[in-house]
Amino acid sequence: MVIHNSVIDGYSASEGYFECRSCGTRTVSETHLAACPDCSGSVRNIAVPRE
Repeated sequence: MVIHNSVIDGYSASEGYFECRSCGTRTVSETHLAACPDCSGSVRNIAVPRE
């Protein structure tokens, strides 16, 4: 029997939480953001855990 992580932890993000690397603005979006809506700086998805 093979157990997959999706069976154990069925979490699937329906929204992305993005933070601007320049100004620190945080935005929630259902689609991937390419740039910050306030300053056009680069954003990172903070909903994805980093190790």
